[in-house]
Amino acid sequence: MLNSQIVALDANLRNPYTERWSFGFQRELPGSMLLDVSYFGSESHDLTTRADLNPRLPTGTLRLYPDYGQVIVKTSQGNSSYHELQVRLERRFSHGVQFLAAYTWSKMIDSTSDGVGNTNDQDPGNGNLTSVPVMYGGLKLDRAVSDFDRPQRMTIAYLWAVPGPRIGWSRHVLGGWQLAGITTFQSGTPFSIANGFDRNNYGDKEDRADIGNPKAPLNTRAILSASCATGYQNPDTLTCVNPTEVHWVEGIGFPNASTVGRNTLRTGGTNNFDLNLTKSVGIGENRRLDLRWEALNAFNHPQYVNVSAIGGHPFSDVVNTPPGQFLNRDFTDSGIRRMWVQAKLVF
Repeated sequence: MLNSQIVALDANLRNPYTERWSFGFQRELPGSMLLDVSYFGSESHDLTTRADLNPRLPTGTLRLYPDYGQVIVKTSQGNSSYHELQVRLERRFSHGVQFLAAYTWSKMIDSTSDGVGNTNDQDPGNGNLTSVPVMYGGLKLDRAVSDFDRPQRMTIAYLWAVPGPRIGWSRHVLGGWQLAGITTFQSGTPFSIANGFDRNNYGDKEDRADIGNPKAPLNTRAILSASCATGYQNPDTLTCVNPTEVHWVEGIGFPNASTVGRNTLRTGGTNNFDLNLTKSVGIGENRRLDLRWEALNAFNHPQYVNVSAIGGHPFSDVVNTPPGQFLNRDFTDSGIRRMWVQAKLVF
């Protein structure tokens, strides 16, 4: 049995470091409002990654050093960059109204988004390796927007003390109401189209598929089939197809000019409203009954916020996705609405 090592430490392993810079300004506006505009940037270097120092050779089953097995090591070859423009507008509490709005426009780039923890389920093989071995240029080939890239995000927090009578019996019904909430809009999660088959014989499934016809419907695909004269079959329709008739094609061999890049698609974005409504009822001079209704995702909008394949994006494996489920959002966990009611007696 060949000697394998998973996971060893590279002799040149170094401590990661990050460089950060920022600047901004604030301006007080009429109406008790404050405007804050700022820019933030950072670059991280020597990030810990995973690399196979003894990969298979593309031409056969032998490895680079045939007397040894797979050698996975932690290395210091990763890097990332992040740039952000943030605008914040705040209105202090006045006349029963308070709100805070924050908008972020950003971009994050890296070569691998989880090189150590082995917890990122988005990677097709969940091995957190590059699509080709690092020594053959895997980090450069996979450099793209990060799994955690969210180009745009807007968050609005608000509070409204609803005007109502303070005296008389009507105050028990019409007075004491308060509405508050947090509304979030955010860009979708980037994800990759997996080939589903070890196309380059390197012993992992981090490979990505080829693009057949970029103008064909996005959810069309073809896999290799010896029973078809064209050599390809659509696994959703079980018909023989030509690669030029579908968008995605099962790739073979080393990545080429037709191979899709990393994180080229995005899920639907976030459109979330968390709301709470409270009502305070005075009981005598020293007691009060507080009623509270709270809802997370109050309007039950689909939320695609995770990086994982199960909770974040539709099934995107060209070879192994069951018929009818490829890039179909109906088969993703997009979150649910949750509500509850509370009552509290204060005395």
